[in-house]
Amino acid sequence: MRPIDQQTPTYMPTANRPINAGTSMNDNTSRLDGVAKVTGAARYGRDMHLPNAIYIALVRCPYGAADLESSDAAAAKAVPGVLEVEVTGKEGKYHGQPIGHVAAESPLAMKRALRALNCTWKRKPVKTRISDVAPDMPAPEDKTKEILESAELKLEAVYSTPVQPHSSLETHGGVVDHKGDRATVYASTQGTSSVKDGLGDSLGLPQSAFEVVCEYVGGGFGSKLGGPGKEISTAARIAAKYKRPAYLFCNRSEEHLDTGNRPSLRALVRLGFMKDGTILGGEIHKWGGVGVGGGGGGASLPSGRYRLGDVKKSDSNVSTNGGGPRPARAPGNPQGVFVEELMLDEVAAMAGIDPLDLRRKLVTDDIYKEMFDLGARLIGWQDRRANGTQRTGLRTGFGVGSTNWGYRGPQGSAEVVINRDGSVEVRTGTQDIGTGQRTIMGIVAAEALGVPLRVVNVRIGHSTLPPGPGSGGSQTAYSTSPIMNSATRDARQQFLTLLAKGDGADAAEFDIKDGQVLRKGQPYLTWQEACAKLPNDGVTGKNEAHPDGGAGGSQGVQFVKVAVDVEAGVVHPLHVVAIQSCGRVVCRKTAESQIIGGVIQGLSYALFERQILDRNVGTMVNDNFEFYKVLGPMDMPHIEPVLWARGQTGVRSLGEPPIIPTAGATAGAIFNAIGRPVRDLPMTPDRLLAAMEGGAS
Repeated sequence: MRPIDQQTPTYMPTANRPINAGTSMNDNTSRLDGVAKVTGAARYGRDMHLPNAIYIALVRCPYGAADLESSDAAAAKAVPGVLEVEVTGKEGKYHGQPIGHVAAESPLAMKRALRALNCTWKRKPVKTRISDVAPDMPAPEDKTKEILESAELKLEAVYSTPVQPHSSLETHGGVVDHKGDRATVYASTQGTSSVKDGLGDSLGLPQSAFEVVCEYVGGGFGSKLGGPGKEISTAARIAAKYKRPAYLFCNRSEEHLDTGNRPSLRALVRLGFMKDGTILGGEIHKWGGVGVGGGGGGASLPSGRYRLGDVKKSDSNVSTNGGGPRPARAPGNPQGVFVEELMLDEVAAMAGIDPLDLRRKLVTDDIYKEMFDLGARLIGWQDRRANGTQRTGLRTGFGVGSTNWGYRGPQGSAEVVINRDGSVEVRTGTQDIGTGQRTIMGIVAAEALGVPLRVVNVRIGHSTLPPGPGSGGSQTAYSTSPIMNSATRDARQQFLTLLAKGDGADAAEFDIKDGQVLRKGQPYLTWQEACAKLPNDGVTGKNEAHPDGGAGGSQGVQFVKVAVDVEAGVVHPLHVVAIQSCGRVVCRKTAESQIIGGVIQGLSYALFERQILDRNVGTMVNDNFEFYKVLGPMDMPHIEPVLWARGQTGVRSLGEPPIIPTAGATAGAIFNAIGRPVRDLPMTPDRLLAAMEGGAS
């Protein structure tokens, strides 16, 4: 029997969500690593407390902008157990910016050294919001004036979204076990290959002398892409210097401050439209708050999913005293689509049109019309009342939004080994960010080979395995599934060819189904009997260079139903229907989980999450889970994922699309309930109450 930290297939039929029954290669298998995760047998990078390890912390600026006036490195070095103290920076431009590090024999000595260092700072003026930097709203351009003058109706509004920090449960960092001539790097990363590519200089070793291991990742959402980062690079340098293991992981506060974020947005919209809902055009000005980052503040607005006429758009990055952005699940999309969907709801309200009918009129792809029809039926759209017509203290609202995601084709490599004992090992260096990659690879290989999943062992997350893509851009499943399928079919063909050769037959006579080897359609050998005829090293299949994935983009729509307590301004999400095209579904449970997770994050973004910086000193005041609010169990609605595969082939993106429309659909539902648009995220009680009192928030 396999040890618990390996894969143990478990099967539990899904009785709820019958609409998705029979849509996947495998409807009932649970995650192969599910038992290991829930029992604690799964070891994450943060769990790797190795003997004789050095513990490292970064010295950070405590203000939005400040100069370092003094520090006491001698006192810090005098703390028992401290190995080194280094302060190289003299200026901080955001709260949490590193200016040095301390390294010690224990976590306690490390913390004592930080206190003994006793840094003193001279604060400087800060800018914490887009409005602190961006100019006043520009006047309409001549073309916009012409459009507005010719329109029967017009909308001019300003919308905003906040900075949303990454909040990975496993914080950023890694452990480097340096043994002198070799090393192992236990990284919390979304790209084992990219970490390896960026770490050789810090380790002082050739790439052939070290391995990056990432068996499990406790979240990343885009922030753990792009190489080793400052945390793992620093640990690597110190491990190489002392030839000892080095441990550096952010604490919870640092995770909020210095691991990237979804940038804020301010958008000015001017649109001219007709009473039948036809939008003539206008202009959209966008300002993205990028902190100290040099860019990354763009928002997908307009999205291209709706016909908005002749719209001129402008984009500007606005620098403030905050940490810079990093890719965040569907970068640029949730903030842009919040604006676009609420904007369309406002157009519909002014024109006296049902907002769903308006979208049917404006969408550029007919697949959305089919999805709208199904979603409206599932959410009960026929019960929607006109905006602001309810007079009770608890009012119900309905909203809708759309999403889509592109496709770039297969990439990466894979190997499949069939052993003489009947076991099958599938190999890919691709890591599992938590979305089920290990399970998906096992199912793809088992189906292509024709054997039960229980005989398949999946190896992932090691840089010594065939390289795979980073877990970003919603590309992992659709990139690696055809690659793994190709490698498995190569192994299968080799297997049947060897079997036929030994019997003096033609390989075309043989087949494998349900773990049974058939000859001319009749049972011939058990799987174990056939494998026993293989050479000692079995057979190894490898993928073709560019197998055909046969997939396409991922469209989707979401419907949100809420109840709003208009006396308290509190929103209670009740029901979300999330229809998502996903082509060939490999594993029903992981696919549904991806959609549900995206909706949860989208609702949290809509109603709770925001970075709050003290406007006087630039310090983040909610750098913890006590005051940085996220959607909790008591806020959770009934989420109904619908796997849409009608007329589709190939595996499609499923990681990022489901988060895109949620905030916009929620904003429309709130607008429907209270009769006023709330144009700023998060839509907190104070903003709802202000909207009801005086118009849009």
